[in-house]
Amino acid sequence: MSFAARRLLKQFRREDYRKSVNHSFLHPNQKVNIFKDTDQYNQIYRTNSGQVVTIDPVKSPTSQILYFHGGAFTVPMNQDQLTMITTIATAANSRIQVADFPLLPNHRGAELLEFAKQALTYTVKQPLPTFVVADSAGAALGLQAVIQEPAEVVGTVLVSPWLDMQLTDPSLTALESADVMLDLNVLKQIGGQFAAGLKPGDWVDVFDPVHLNVGPLKIFYGENELLTPINEQFITAAKKAANATVEVTRFKDGFHDYPLWTKLPETKKTVSQIAEFITSQRDA
Repeated sequence: MSFAARRLLKQFRREDYRKSVNHSFLHPNQKVNIFKDTDQYNQIYRTNSGQVVTIDPVKSPTSQILYFHGGAFTVPMNQDQLTMITTIATAANSRIQVADFPLLPNHRGAELLEFAKQALTYTVKQPLPTFVVADSAGAALGLQAVIQEPAEVVGTVLVSPWLDMQLTDPSLTALESADVMLDLNVLKQIGGQFAAGLKPGDWVDVFDPVHLNVGPLKIFYGENELLTPINEQFITAAKKAANATVEVTRFKDGFHDYPLWTKLPETKKTVSQIAEFITSQRDA
């Protein structure tokens, strides 16, 4: 882990950053809309409950990235997330399709999942190779969509994914103190809200290799994340899938969703690896 990341971790602990994150998850300001400037964001595909926002950070994109943002399904997309995905897309010479999905608790988990499928269906109709990039809670939505249409997606990137809504693994409790952002009880509460009312077929078991024939898959996370055991279970399952190739980058002592801090050396390495992944799969 870099000196800059270690210094940031100390700052998070000193300021009790987890408390701020918990508050934002449980009491989000859902009036925030970073895409309200229609002059700047003028290509928007709207559904009943969400929208796909098209952004072109490069002049002649050779691929497109469908992006699902983090925020525990409750927090609107923010500027840091937009900066992160724009940096990735620029490095990968890609168009961005932002999946600006509906949010809990005003919408049910089933609505979020349905929107994710609609967003992917819309995106793959565009004449560019499609990649899915998703972080934290957004990874759950993105992966579920890819599982439904794996042949339409050239590659998938998951950053600090949250893929298990139940979080009953007993090893999670011991890791909670090391995570400077995530609170296990808060995630369980929100995960329960997300899962409430889901019907068979709404949610596919992502820990069953039978469902993970998703093609090329790249995963990034920090080893000190609360969700590390869940990530490891998913990686084990994905490696057993008949049609999936899995590449994993773990950063020692890394924290949840670290690429949002764009100046970190770890972030720069991650952006470079994602761009290389997209370029290599696009040209394969």
